[in-house]
Amino acid sequence: MMKFYKKLAILLAVMFATVYGCAAMYRAGAYDCEREAEGGYIGEVCYMALRDSTLFRLYDISTGQKIAERFFFNAFENRIVWGDDIVYYSNGDDGEYVRLPPTWLDRLRAKLP
Repeated sequence: MMKFYKKLAILLAVMFATVYGCAAMYRAGAYDCEREAEGGYIGEVCYMALRDSTLFRLYDISTGQKIAERFFFNAFENRIVWGDDIVYYSNGDDGEYVRLPPTWLDRLRAKLP
């Protein structure tokens, strides 16, 4: 029975790595990026190969290091709206945003490819 669970765990890990790798390659194809700086941050909105998907990246202005990244589907024209402790990166009804400063989880995920 342990062999079954071990094989299942390996299969799930391979499937996860494949899906994540494909998504990373897709994000690398971002184009038509627009940047906007505010306070200690730089926000960047990029379109993806499929026109209805968008990539938002948040950078630390002093180091240039990426500190948050979000991928979302949105058919609207996107723009960055800065608040006191939040940055919105979507004009759609969903109200996509990143809290400022980004959480430790945002920073950790931004380090991944």
